[in-house]
Amino acid sequence: MADLRGAFLGVGKIYLEDLDDPKGQIQIGNCNSLTYEAQAQEIEEQDYTTPGGGLDTSVQRISAVNVNYNARHFKAANMARAVYGSATGVAAGTVTGEEAKAWPGAMIDLKYPGATSVVITPAAGGAALVAGTDYNLNAAGFPEFTEGGAVTTAGMDVEIDYSYAKHVNIQALVKSGKRFRMVFIGLNDARSGKPVVIRVHRVNHSPASLSFIGDEFQGMEFTAKAEKDPTIIGSSLSQYLEILDVD
Repeated sequence: MADLRGAFLGVGKIYLEDLDDPKGQIQIGNCNSLTYEAQAQEIEEQDYTTPGGGLDTSVQRISAVNVNYNARHFKAANMARAVYGSATGVAAGTVTGEEAKAWPGAMIDLKYPGATSVVITPAAGGAALVAGTDYNLNAAGFPEFTEGGAVTTAGMDVEIDYSYAKHVNIQALVKSGKRFRMVFIGLNDARSGKPVVIRVHRVNHSPASLSFIGDEFQGMEFTAKAEKDPTIIGSSLSQYLEILDVD
């Protein structure tokens, strides 16, 4: 039967499952590129039987299969994977009496972001500082003290009460060496949206860069290597990658 496959114009979704903590395949969000690239190791034997040499024989061995994709959604799991980190959700809450030192013209980096209902009082006692006069809250809810306000002494001890917002805490460089199962559900626009499924049984990611300032939408360029999955056993079965292309 003739193979009617031709051009490929692809879109689709990438899913990852943590092999150490499996909770099903989780979609990682919008990605604007995805490639699979075999990396060859070439072994050559030169011809030593005639003057001028030449190539007697050569062998091509696959040394790695690289998977590259650009994640465009700054989800907590994506950012954590980029910095070999962990992502933990933190519920909204309140803080009473957080101790800090205030300087004129400087900011206090509170323990939690999204601060509201902020009350700042001198640790030595006295009236609370006045918002808009003695300090202003920036976009993260952190106080920035004004020049000429109530904070006149460098390193003035203060206590801060506030409510903070629900957020995610990402701790970098605490989860290196994690392995994932990766599944791509692709659709070929050149074939009326026919699906293709690509499974990489075991991938090991390199860290990715995180860019937060720019004139264009930012992304995370991930590179991963397909590793052998010894649990897949059978004649003619790949322990690395398989492609299922629907007719």
